[in-house]
Amino acid sequence: MQPVLSKTLGWIILILLVILDELLDVIFAEGSGLESNILRPIANLLGISNPLFMTPLVIIIFYFGVKSGAWLSKKVDKIPTQTEELVLTTLIIVYAVFDLWLIFVYFFNFTLFKNHFYLIPILIIIGIAYSWWAEKKLKNSYKRIK
Repeated sequence: MQPVLSKTLGWIILILLVILDELLDVIFAEGSGLESNILRPIANLLGISNPLFMTPLVIIIFYFGVKSGAWLSKKVDKIPTQTEELVLTTLIIVYAVFDLWLIFVYFFNFTLFKNHFYLIPILIIIGIAYSWWAEKKLKNSYKRIK
């Protein structure tokens, strides 16, 4: 069993998660996701008022983030193989948990956290835990192949 997704499947899933997030934003939050400190200047510069139109830009940002993270994983963590897949799969898991939380908030009025910023440490822990587990699996499988 592979601990990471293939690049093709990973990018398809990530694009679907971004579209789901933006659809939830449009339907339930009336596009307020564009009011974040990161996206507001970009949306204003490009004249975008609908979060769905930000999908290509968000995917481009994630692309460079995954490439940078993969390069760092290869250089710093000394992961010999499938670093891009590892970073991409970690991003997918974290984004899926975030989207799941949004679904619970919007559909079931889930109010365990009053502010979405409280979810950030949980998402970081989930990402780190998965990355450590998958990294160990990748290193062990590489050692067996060599």
